[in-house]
Amino acid sequence: MNTENKTHGREYLTVLLRRRSIIALCCEILILALSFYSIIESVNMTFINLNENAFVSFTYFTLISNTLAALSTAFVLPFAVEGIRKKRFVLPKWVAAAHFVAAVSIAYVMVFVLAFISWASPADAFGGPNTVTHVICPFLIVISFFQIENGHIFTWKDRLLGIVPFGIYTAVYYIEVVLIGESNGGWPDLYHVQEHLPAAVAIPVSLILCFGVSTAVALISNRITKRRNEKTFLNWSGDLDPVEVRIEAFAIGRMAGQCSEANNVQIPYDILLYLAKRYGLSPEDLMKPFVKGLMTELKDRESPS
Repeated sequence: MNTENKTHGREYLTVLLRRRSIIALCCEILILALSFYSIIESVNMTFINLNENAFVSFTYFTLISNTLAALSTAFVLPFAVEGIRKKRFVLPKWVAAAHFVAAVSIAYVMVFVLAFISWASPADAFGGPNTVTHVICPFLIVISFFQIENGHIFTWKDRLLGIVPFGIYTAVYYIEVVLIGESNGGWPDLYHVQEHLPAAVAIPVSLILCFGVSTAVALISNRITKRRNEKTFLNWSGDLDPVEVRIEAFAIGRMAGQCSEANNVQIPYDILLYLAKRYGLSPEDLMKPFVKGLMTELKDRESPS
């Protein structure tokens, strides 16, 4: 591999990492705006149109899922801003998990509305602002989730985690609607579940459907992540010898030094691990030249010109 191609690969990587951060920031601002719109519209409809306490809105899973989307966005935004400054967008595992759970919750709302409520009660599904809160906002939020390159591969545990909010809501709904009942101060059957199926059937079916949505979101996200990684790593050909790979690690270290502060350095371990596996080296073999390149760049920046 010649020097020109190596340089092109590193320049591409720098641009790509910065672009990921910008896309993440734009998507998260969009999610935040859509989530707040959904929450405000739902509360207004409950308070003004139905003449009930605005808190009643939070008995609907639609509003709960939009609230989760807004909270997960608040977690991601600081990392997107930091990524633009350092040209590397990295999410901690817990933030990626929270983002995934929110995406699953709001995707389930859309699927449930389209599959069931739209047939049983079209007015509840699409009347007033419900087209926006039940379909348009969830659709755009899920698409935005797939656009954000968090780099994580979601496992079976993550898929189970994705249904936790709906599982908790289902348990509360069962207690309020079935065990207590509206006549005794519990919730009304907001989703008309008992009009169509016994609770003993409806609840397991709903949980299975939610798990199916969680699995679909995880599989699509994993597939997109793998394709993006393959595209990124195509910048390194298969004809590098161990010395050239170490030179690449040194150059990546210098690139990291250009984008980091001395007291807050981000290590692209995923890239180093890929290079090590591809060329039959250990990660430790590449960490040494990476750190050397990083230190060289940081010292050059501190030296007076």
